[in-house]
Amino acid sequence: MDLEKTLAELTLDEKARLTAGADMWSTPSIERLDLPSIRVTDGPNGARGSSLLGVGDATAACIPCGSALGATWNPSLIERVGEMLGEEARSKACRVLLAPTINLHRSPLGGRNFECYSEDPLLSGKVAAGFVRGVQSKGVATTAKHFVANDAEHERNTIDSVVDSRTLREIYLVPFELAVKEGGALGIMTAYNRLNGVFCSENEWLLSQVLRREWGFEGFVVTDWFSVGSTLDSANAGLDLQMPGPGRYFGSALAKAVRDEKLDEAVVDDQVARMLGVWERLGALDDSTVTESAERSIDLPEHRVLAREVATDSIVLLQNDGVLPLAASDLRQIALIGPNADRSHIMGGGSATLRAHYEVTPLEALRKRLGDEVEIVHERGCWTEKSVPPVHADALATAAGTAGLEVEFFGNLDWQGDPVHRSSNRNGQILFFGPPGEGVPQDFSFRAAGTFTPTESGAHTFTLIQAGRARVMIDGEVVLDGIENPPGPGSAYFGMGSLEIEASVELEAGRPVDLAIDFNCGDAKLLRGVVVGHRPPLPVDMMERAVAAASAADVAVLVVGTNGDWETEGVDRASMKLPGEQDELIRRVCEANPRTVVCVNTG
Repeated sequence: MDLEKTLAELTLDEKARLTAGADMWSTPSIERLDLPSIRVTDGPNGARGSSLLGVGDATAACIPCGSALGATWNPSLIERVGEMLGEEARSKACRVLLAPTINLHRSPLGGRNFECYSEDPLLSGKVAAGFVRGVQSKGVATTAKHFVANDAEHERNTIDSVVDSRTLREIYLVPFELAVKEGGALGIMTAYNRLNGVFCSENEWLLSQVLRREWGFEGFVVTDWFSVGSTLDSANAGLDLQMPGPGRYFGSALAKAVRDEKLDEAVVDDQVARMLGVWERLGALDDSTVTESAERSIDLPEHRVLAREVATDSIVLLQNDGVLPLAASDLRQIALIGPNADRSHIMGGGSATLRAHYEVTPLEALRKRLGDEVEIVHERGCWTEKSVPPVHADALATAAGTAGLEVEFFGNLDWQGDPVHRSSNRNGQILFFGPPGEGVPQDFSFRAAGTFTPTESGAHTFTLIQAGRARVMIDGEVVLDGIENPPGPGSAYFGMGSLEIEASVELEAGRPVDLAIDFNCGDAKLLRGVVVGHRPPLPVDMMERAVAAASAADVAVLVVGTNGDWETEGVDRASMKLPGEQDELIRRVCEANPRTVVCVNTG
């Protein structure tokens, strides 16, 4: 495609339209000139596709989180990871991957540290450059983020990062400079915060002087989602693309500014030229698959092998006094202890979250590895959940006998008529951004049903977070009613979910009960659906049972840590303490059995 000719043929309104997203995850097309829409996808943990915040049908390869990639100290290995993610992004019909996250671990309490590589700017930059080279070798642009000094989540939308010039040059800017100069990054994403009093998306010194003139950056600059707040300042500073769409400050607002003689049309020309230049370098402008390919979830064996290799290389052995390595031939019984031992916690919360192709818990992995030769005694030890986790697939079954729930969707708000769409859901988290399937309108209702089989007798706690209106029934009896008595707004899902409400139900181990969920969109805005959580009866002597198991075993393996509620985009951690009573659990188990392996599963 002749870019100069195309740019000359574009009208002012068409050029302005290209500076703002068409929707949440794509740029506009200009059909008159055969300019395709370009789709983008998060992110650092993998090319998640449409499954925003881990909800939706699309699955993706989940790579070890950013801090694990940094812990490999191996840019060439991370370049191979980038190649894998480039392939994954293409399978999602996307040409831009919103990664890597290369802010710095300036405080160990940073809520988003798990996405970032290191506290060291040189290491972060070298790893980022490898990541960028790998992804872009597959015809997918990266957007190194968040530019710059966005190293905490506290009041991130308004906070002013005040940093002197030397510190900026020697610490904060270094990873981005290396991503551009050594990685060849084709995209940069601005940060929410101010830098020395000026919002990063309006900072001419940052975007034009440093990035373009000093570093020679030739790509495009995109906002973080919903972050831009000006038309003239951002455009003159060097910002190219406002996301998501439709545009509020860019798009038609830019065309109006030109007509009102407040903005030189050459500024818009430069914005569009930079973006079209990147799309051409990727081969996207002449590639019909950009708009025609359906999203695919392809679990490739070679991707599994690489993810395992990286995970293995990322493990850091802090101390060993002769306990490791373990020899299976010397073991008769292992005590596997801890709140993260029977759950797979492989990523933090927020926009990096995805639906992994597969998940394996430590308990499952050890049982598969050791077989029947070694007895594994599992004890949780303590409860650490910040919000109650969704009802787990292991306890759910559909009428056909598969794990999960059957879901029927109706094209109205009151479950009337025949279902317009059917699907299955693997756990109690049933959430959607927009319609959940073909033929389902924006305002819909659904009914989810299956059986729940408890493994313990006693008082089981069920919880409900809703984005819309919902009720939960056990054996036909309403136990949680968010329709008649809707809970107020909560903090879940960036404030899109309600407060969590709960109810206690007496259940018998091994006896299935019918679980049903009714939902309608109600007053839901962007997010629609429910999270139905489950907490089993918690013995008062959880820690004592764990200590007893450790005392009787040949070796104790403790798996402690956090999850996506404790380490997440949007909020920083309050302290270095592990959640719940895990610090005390570690102390007591180590006292009970000196042959104890402590696995710290955190970001």
